[in-house]
Amino acid sequence: MSGLNDRMKYEAFFFDFDGVLADSVEVKTKAFAKLFESYGLEIQSKVVEHHRKHGGLSRNEKFRHYYEKLLKKPLYDDEMEQLCNAFSLLVVDEVAASPEIPGAESFLKKWHKVLPCFVVSAAPEIELNEIINKRKLDRYFTDILGSFRSKKENLELLIDKYSFDPFKCIFFGDAESDYRAAKALRVNFIGILPGPDAPLLQVAQDIIWVRCFIDLNIEKFGIGIKERSVYDSSIIVR
Repeated sequence: MSGLNDRMKYEAFFFDFDGVLADSVEVKTKAFAKLFESYGLEIQSKVVEHHRKHGGLSRNEKFRHYYEKLLKKPLYDDEMEQLCNAFSLLVVDEVAASPEIPGAESFLKKWHKVLPCFVVSAAPEIELNEIINKRKLDRYFTDILGSFRSKKENLELLIDKYSFDPFKCIFFGDAESDYRAAKALRVNFIGILPGPDAPLLQVAQDIIWVRCFIDLNIEKFGIGIKERSVYDSSIIVR
């Protein structure tokens, strides 16, 4: 019974998708590279570099940035729609078939029976639901939210809708936008990161993070983990 009581200290878990539940970040990297290859290697390289550093931004935000800052030209609505459609065609099946972040489904299988779990992603909501359904993960989630809203807006919407105490929730993410959203709303944050060179650690050096869910023993945490100032080697992999 004590294990169940420990789990009940938490009210909800929120998950980003790409790079957190699915090892799919490079699928989208290749898609961005493909869509900008006609502009030459220099532009293509800058697109890829920006995408890797800003994984949590929506593709719409990225496309607009690439046009305005790199190509120095406006991006009209019809062009944006064409780019987004082309991107979806390149990524949906590959993301659906990509490997999981080790231990992700086992973690969801265990915890969704105890508390509500949610996806908060920058991917388009219809596409996100399609991918999650193809992976047969939909059974684990109470709600799945993607863009057109920001991650902060989606997180705030869920907290308000279900009357959660943010201090008793955890957001599992891999991008600066995940961390910023959690921090703004006083939600605890745990990074799911490939290693110490992850871009997020350049802007949030003191976060709690693990490489995968196999390395994560959530029962080791207490309520209010975001105020921890030291790492516990039994739960953190550096």
